[in-house]
Amino acid sequence: MAKVYAIISGKGGVGKTTSAVNLGTCLNHLGEDVIIVDANLTTPNVGIHLGAPIVPITLNHALNNQAKFEDAIYEHETGTKIMPASLSLRETEKINYKKFPELINKIKKLTNIVLIDCAAGLGEEARAAIDSCDEVIIITNPEMAAVTDALKTIKLAEE
Repeated sequence: MAKVYAIISGKGGVGKTTSAVNLGTCLNHLGEDVIIVDANLTTPNVGIHLGAPIVPITLNHALNNQAKFEDAIYEHETGTKIMPASLSLRETEKINYKKFPELINKIKKLTNIVLIDCAAGLGEEARAAIDSCDEVIIITNPEMAAVTDALKTIKLAEE
């Protein structure tokens, strides 16, 4: 069964998405089967980073039971698989974050590694990702606000 890593920080703009995309692409290049899930449902960027900003079926559709989760997984030209979230704010209004761990359990059956690119902050989106993962990778910058938020994230993950 796959190993699931949440790439997280309490602070925005510290490089979570860049880290998730680079790590996923590198692991794929080394022969690992990887799916990067954009769990930043309010401000997703994985699809933008990999040239798929708008796709017909997204993580949002899978969480809302509007589509099969398998149909929300796309393969980038590098071979790295992604599950982008929708750029539409309207589609975030009806998300049930409690379904996220169940969805991640289904994704785990399709791959070796799941990287969850988390939202900034420590709200429902981030908590759902923490509840779904085996390991947490904290991303921070050498500035007081980022380090303080990283420490809060560690505390939340430990709880």
